[in-house]
This record gives sequence, C-alpha cells and structure tokens, in this order.
Amino acid sequence: MNIYEKIRMFHNIYFKNNFFIKKKTYSMDGEDLFIDNFFKKKKGLYVDVGAYHPLELSNTYLLHKRKWEGINIDINSLSIKYFDFLRPNDINLNLGVAKKNSTKIIYFQKNKSPLNTLNLSHAKKIFSNKFKKKKIKAETLTTILDKTKFKGKEIDFLNIDTEGNDLEVLKSLDYKRYKPKLICVELIDHFNPEQKEIKKHKIYKFLKKKKYQLVWSGHFSHIFKL
Repeated sequence: MNIYEKIRMFHNIYFKNNFFIKKKTYSMDGEDLFIDNFFKKKKGLYVDVGAYHPLELSNTYLLHKRKWEGINIDINSLSIKYFDFLRPNDINLNLGVAKKNSTKIIYFQKNKSPLNTLNLSHAKKIFSNKFKKKKIKAETLTTILDKTKFKGKEIDFLNIDTEGNDLEVLKSLDYKRYKPKLICVELIDHFNPEQKEIKKHKIYKFLKKKKYQLVWSGHFSHIFKL
C-alpha cells in the first residue's frame, strides 16, 4: 500500500466512519442487530463473502467486537488491505468465489466500491455498461475453507453480498460439513426493489431445500436460519 492509499485508509476508517464513536449498528438496515441478538455465545465463526469494508455497511463488525473469529473474502484487493489493518487476526482473502475453481473476470469502475462484481449482466446494468475489467483467481467456498485452520468446522454466520453472484457462492459450499447456522444474503434485485415474490426467488428455493427458513427481511438483505 502506497502512502496515498494509507492516508485515504486512515481518513476513511477514523474520520469518515467515525471509528472512535460507538454505533448501535453498522449494517445498511440493522441486519447486525438481529444477528448479534440471535447468537448468545460469546465466540463463534463468521464467514463474509463480498466483505467490502471492516466497518462501513458491515454485518460482521459487532461480532468481531465480541472477539469472534472470521474469514473475510473480497474481489477488491484494497478492501482486503483495510481488513488486514483493522482485523489483522481474521483471515482476509483477495479471491473470487465460484462453483468451480477457475479464473474469473472482475467488472468494476473504481478500486474501492461495494458494487464490484463477477457477474457481467449485473455489471452492465449497475455500471450502465461502462466498466473496467481484470482477472482474479476464484475458488469454491469449500476449497477456501479447507485451506484454513477452520477446515471442517461448522460456520455460525455466513454473510454473502457479491452483487449478482450470491447463488453461485451458495452452491459452492458443502453444507454437510460446514452447515451455517445463520445466512444473510440479498434476494431483492437492486433494479426492482419493490419485488415481493421472495418465495419464487432461486436463492429462497435453494435455501429452503437446504432446510433453511426465512427469519428476517430488510430492504435488500434477508436472513435465513437452519
């Protein structure tokens, strides 16, 4: 990280995101309040795919503050540098997550953004067909977990926010071995936020087959309990 990036990071974390001011919630719609209240255990394991930022719009920061262990994965290398700085004891990985181990294309407009995606059709919509491209290594979520100290350990909380790639991430996990107790994922299309047919959504149907039930809904994110 060069000096300019370091200055921007310090400003972003300590001033823009008011690091020293205690907040009740760090999520977009208060997802973290439900998640934090759901888990009574003092310590657990979270896995955040499409983690973006250790504070801003984070569904896992409250758990991190309670000394949970975590794995944060993002296709944006700058995001991972932020995690390395603020959550050095977590496992922070600059990788894509896909149904097969492969090389993928990142579609983006700027380095630090919650909108970067591996989904071309999503990029065409959200970036109005004006975006940059670069390659990244992608692995299944099972492969990634198997390479860590948490191999074979059940996940307490799985958070997925990968801008149109969420179903592929879900399909890349071995549920018999990792069995997340709680999953937060986006179901509502950014371009059709009034969509009400949640039960017809492919992600809803997939999770239902895996024995999950919907327990909380926000504007975009929805939380499922095993």
